[in-house]
Amino acid sequence: MDNERLQYLLVRVRSSSCSEEEMAELNEWYEQLDDGPEQLKDWIEEAGGKEKLVDQLYANFSKKIAKPRNRSVASITRLSVAATIAFLLGAALLYYKFQNESIPDRSGMAQSKIQSDTNISKLTLADGTKINLDDAAIGELYHKDGLSISKTDSNSLTYRSTVALKPVTDPKMQFNTLDIPRGGQYKISLPDGTKIWMNSASTLRFPVTSNGRDRLVSLTGEGYFEVAHNKELPFKVITGDQQIKVLGTHFNVKGYPDEKLISTTLLEGSVRVSRYSSGESKLMIPGQQANLFQNSSHIALTKANINQVVAWKNGYFTFDNESIENIMNTISRWYNVDVVYVGKQSGERFGGSFSRKSDLAEILHNLEELGNLRFRIKEQKVIVSGTSEQ
Repeated sequence: MDNERLQYLLVRVRSSSCSEEEMAELNEWYEQLDDGPEQLKDWIEEAGGKEKLVDQLYANFSKKIAKPRNRSVASITRLSVAATIAFLLGAALLYYKFQNESIPDRSGMAQSKIQSDTNISKLTLADGTKINLDDAAIGELYHKDGLSISKTDSNSLTYRSTVALKPVTDPKMQFNTLDIPRGGQYKISLPDGTKIWMNSASTLRFPVTSNGRDRLVSLTGEGYFEVAHNKELPFKVITGDQQIKVLGTHFNVKGYPDEKLISTTLLEGSVRVSRYSSGESKLMIPGQQANLFQNSSHIALTKANINQVVAWKNGYFTFDNESIENIMNTISRWYNVDVVYVGKQSGERFGGSFSRKSDLAEILHNLEELGNLRFRIKEQKVIVSGTSEQ
């Protein structure tokens, strides 16, 4: 798609006049953006420069948040793929525009810009050896008994097996553990070709030997999986009260201990989700999300908002009709801050998308504009209060 056509379609999206055919065309372009924010930045420069687009998109964003709200839901947009594009561009452009400017003093936020550039992650080997991945140099970290572990870039780990794995009995199984703290993110490639992206505050326990029956991993937190197909060795993921069984597929699992929900979202292939406590299991198809709530014994299948689910992997926060508590849970994990609530919250719900490279104060400023909330950053804490408590 040439730049002139793309600019035309973005204008159509901004003005809510895009036809279904034009939305489909824009979706197709968006799906081809495999290189994320850097490719987006290149296109911005080619499409006429960021200054013009910043002014247009920021003006549109300001109009949206300034509109009187006659309902309790403050939402920027229903975040379908094409509808999200204009906002993603706006968020990315706002980051480029404001990254070298000071934030105005609002609720004490100007004096504390907590950035999200701390990726401190740890790998624990089967023998108990711990490797600080943040300090480790790029290159081979470990090589023994035909297994090689290499750090391929600042946030990626690759396992390779130079010999065929012979099945061992369960007592002799060996596991490695990858711990990703708050503020971190990592990608790991396993010897079978499976790729896993780990979100903040997550832990993955995975085998480095084979039992000849399956490939069983345990996840706490959130991970996106691209599982290599092997019908002889099904891939299984245990998260809390849930087990996922797959042969080869792409899916996202989110199950943080401090949340009352485990959600599995299927993008490609098929998986079977089972609940240990009730014995219930359901087969999923692409586009579905399986939800396991603590206060229910059933597995609920719903239609998934794919773009919202995998936004973290692509470098964004995307919220759609979310409570401030859910939003702040996500923010606290990425920016490595604790959240304190003062007074009773309004119950408002929010929608929007922001780059994960954005300054925390700028995100909180935008949330203030959208609802009856105020934020104050004090050391490693974000204090949330309603406007009536100010």
